[in-house]
Amino acid sequence: MKKTGILNRDVSALVASMGHYDRLVISDAGFPIPRGVPCIDLSQRPTVPTVLEIAELLAIELEVEQFYFAEEVMRSHPDRSTQVSEYFPDATGISVPHVEFKRLASDARGVIRTGDFTSYANVILVSGVAY
Repeated sequence: MKKTGILNRDVSALVASMGHYDRLVISDAGFPIPRGVPCIDLSQRPTVPTVLEIAELLAIELEVEQFYFAEEVMRSHPDRSTQVSEYFPDATGISVPHVEFKRLASDARGVIRTGDFTSYANVILVSGVAY
């Protein structure tokens, strides 16, 4: 039995499969999952878990060099980039229009769906290398 790090076997396997520049989406409850992109649904009820809680979990094991977020989130959560940067301090945050965000998500390695009800809460993590 695994006793440290990410215990969810599907999330752990997704992280282990990531290579340099691969993308992983952490989505809110309403994000349209692109066809053909595997989805791990962790939603339990409205607001549980949140995108930021999953970002914190992924920071344990995933090297991230960039992250994308929808510029539309800045209207209601202007500190979104700062919040994500707390978990990935060496990563560059990039805001893009939501339409572009969805395009970037279309060839992600996978999506982790949360119960987050925050509009435009989604984040795309771009994996780096640990050396």
